[in-house]
Amino acid sequence: MMWPFKRKSEIEQRASLGVTLEYMDHRRRGLLTDGKVPLSATVGTALHFWTSGFAMLELAPVPVDPATLAAMGRDLLLKGETCWHIRADGSALKLDHVAYWDELASGRFHLHIAHPHETETRKALAGEVLRLTINADPATPWQGRSPFKMMGLSPALLAEIEKAVSNATSYTGKGLLPMPSTIPEDQQQKAATGLQSSSLAVVSSKADFAHQTGGHASEFRRVDLTPDLGKADLNTFTADLHNRLLAGCGVPPALVTGNGNAGAMREGYRLFALQTILPLARQCLPELTRKIGVQTVSIDQMMSADVAGRARAVGVLTGAGVPLDKAMRLVGWDHE
Repeated sequence: MMWPFKRKSEIEQRASLGVTLEYMDHRRRGLLTDGKVPLSATVGTALHFWTSGFAMLELAPVPVDPATLAAMGRDLLLKGETCWHIRADGSALKLDHVAYWDELASGRFHLHIAHPHETETRKALAGEVLRLTINADPATPWQGRSPFKMMGLSPALLAEIEKAVSNATSYTGKGLLPMPSTIPEDQQQKAATGLQSSSLAVVSSKADFAHQTGGHASEFRRVDLTPDLGKADLNTFTADLHNRLLAGCGVPPALVTGNGNAGAMREGYRLFALQTILPLARQCLPELTRKIGVQTVSIDQMMSADVAGRARAVGVLTGAGVPLDKAMRLVGWDHE
């Protein structure tokens, strides 16, 4: 007899595979709606240039390590905002990356710091939180927007094209072999087993069946299931869409050209440094000044590799009558 007050052990119940697949599909659609498309190679290319560009920024007089700057660039590209908790580590300031946060009234924050085995929650005031935002909507000026979210349907369209091509590959090289109903069932099974195991499948010839049963010989014709993507003309459209997404992120398509045009790549690099990284750094400078005391942000390290461009600039300036020492100072060579 079972003791009436003894509780039965609870049985752990797990979700079925279908629920998991539904969740994954819902998550993918949510990411597409946000315009992030994290699995696209186009996004990976833009992410590489943003993280590399931010890692080469020079902050003074308070230096920030390149890994932190790169993480800031990654967050700004994918989310349009980044959040860090400022705390003292001895005599230096330390920035802890915030995974997600809750902004409360009166300048109070609940910060969630991700760790390998737990998520730490901290309470902080506005002065202890470094928040950088870009592309903020006037209706919600406290919230940033990713460049991909500003592009509307273009990122989602590229993701759908890549998904369509990926789904098409599963049918490439496959086909159907219709069999007349007059073929005995045992021979149908024998043929199917032989085809699936890549061995020789022996059945009576189609000519015999056509003669003896009155069937049509073309019933054994193989039906190819390989999708015909040539009619969609995706190559040109996808390449154009790829370039538009990069341009929308501030990465000149000439910077990643495949034709090896070094001159176009150099001009694209200058444009990326001067029209993307530098303006973004200046947008972030007021918050960096208020919170951690940064006074200047420079891209000299990015431009130092452009020796040929600066040499040509010196030649043009001196040819126009500018003194050499002033021309050297204008191109940033006065301290080198």
